[in-house]
Amino acid sequence: MYTIGKLSKQFNISRSTLLYYDKIGLLRPSDRSESGYRLYSDEDVRHLALIMQHREAGIPLNDIAKLFDIEKNSITEILGDRLTSIQSEIKRLKKQESIILTVLIDKVKNQDSQVFDKNAWTNMLKKSGYTRDDMLNWHRDFEKASPNDHKDFLLALGMSEDEIEKLMSVIEFDTSAPTD
Repeated sequence: MYTIGKLSKQFNISRSTLLYYDKIGLLRPSDRSESGYRLYSDEDVRHLALIMQHREAGIPLNDIAKLFDIEKNSITEILGDRLTSIQSEIKRLKKQESIILTVLIDKVKNQDSQVFDKNAWTNMLKKSGYTRDDMLNWHRDFEKASPNDHKDFLLALGMSEDEIEKLMSVIEFDTSAPTD
């Protein structure tokens, strides 16, 4: 049997979280000690692991409770709703990302800011979580959308014609490829 203290350490959650889960009926202890302490079984631990997995996926507690009541609720509906929510959030964030990059590109091209050269630009993207492939895809998309603006941008970053030519050969721009 596990105490609240053991579970909170094992799952890196607060004691008050476990008490709250008990209060709302999401995770009730299987037993109590003679002195009234809550005791949790191995099955309770597996149940808590599932709760934590669902929480990491961003599923609200009331929906997690529904997931454990499969007879009355559809797991695919709950998880599908969460997936739809995540996709909407990704679209919203991608739009924000695009706006920010557009503003930065304009700053570089108009030389409003001497902050960016090719190294500073690359480092900013890396710090933002872009991988090498992400950056190549970004350049590929920019080139497809507006080749002249892309070249002007690269020149404004201080890239030489040779460097630009090398980049173009790496991104393997294909005008016949369908766009998404």
